[in-house]
Amino acid sequence: MHTHTLALQRTFKHLVLTAAFAAASVGLSACGDKAPQGKPAADTAPATPNLADATSPRAVAQAQQQAAQAALPKGDPATPASSYVEYNSGNQLMFAYLALADMPVDYDQIANRMSRDYAGANDEFRKRDLLAALKPRIDQAVAQAKAQRYFRITVSNPVQKYDFEKKSFPLDSSLWESGSFRYFYDNGEYRLSFSNGDGFRYLAVANEDAARNIESMRARGAAPTLVVYGYTQSADMSNKAVKAQIVKVALVDRQGNVLAEQ
Repeated sequence: MHTHTLALQRTFKHLVLTAAFAAASVGLSACGDKAPQGKPAADTAPATPNLADATSPRAVAQAQQQAAQAALPKGDPATPASSYVEYNSGNQLMFAYLALADMPVDYDQIANRMSRDYAGANDEFRKRDLLAALKPRIDQAVAQAKAQRYFRITVSNPVQKYDFEKKSFPLDSSLWESGSFRYFYDNGEYRLSFSNGDGFRYLAVANEDAARNIESMRARGAAPTLVVYGYTQSADMSNKAVKAQIVKVALVDRQGNVLAEQ
C-alpha cells in the first residue's frame, strides 16, 4: 500500500475518532445541566450526539472530504509573484491536468486539441507525420506543467457592490461556488476549480477611501481586474478539471496598480 494512501487513512480515522469523542463529551456535559425553573428537562435538553451520529454516512463522507483536502499539496504564500506562470489558454489547463492525472497520454486526442492542422488533416500519412512532430512538444509541455505548479489567472469584473457590514467586496462566484469552474474558450474541455474558494468569497477593504475608489470604478464600468495566484494540486477526473489552491488574490487597476490584496 502506498505511503500516501496510509497517511490519508490515518488522517480520516483521526477525524472520525475526534468527532466521536467530541460528540460523547457534549453528551456528558448536557446530562449534568439543570433545566431552567418552570420548564421540564425534556423540553430544554438538546439532542445528545452519539457515536452513531459521528459515524453516519454523511459524517463519514464529510470526514473523507476533509482528509482528502488536508492531504493535498499546498503552495507557499511567500512565493514571489514573478514565479507564477500566467494561464491564458485552455491548452495550459490541459497540460496541467495531464501532469496531475499521471496517466498515459492520448496523443491523438491531445494533438486534435492543440493543432488545427492535425485536426483538419484527412491524409493519414500527413497526420502520422504531424503527430510525430507534435509528440515531443506534448511531452515537454506536460513535463513543464508538472514542474511548474504556480500559476496566475486574471478575472474580469470580479467585484460586486461594496458590503458595508462586512467592509468588503463580494468576489466572483466562480472562485468559491461549489460546482463552478473556470475555463478558456480556445479549449473549454479542460477546466479549473478551486479547493479553498470559501476563503475568497469576499475581498476585505476596510479603508474607506480605498473602498470608495474601487466602488466608484465598479459603478462607472471601469472595474479593476482580479489576479488570482494559484497552485495546482490534483486532477478531478470526473470533470476533466484541474483542482487548485488559491494562494492569494490582488485587485489591480488598468495601469497595474494594486488596489487591494488578500
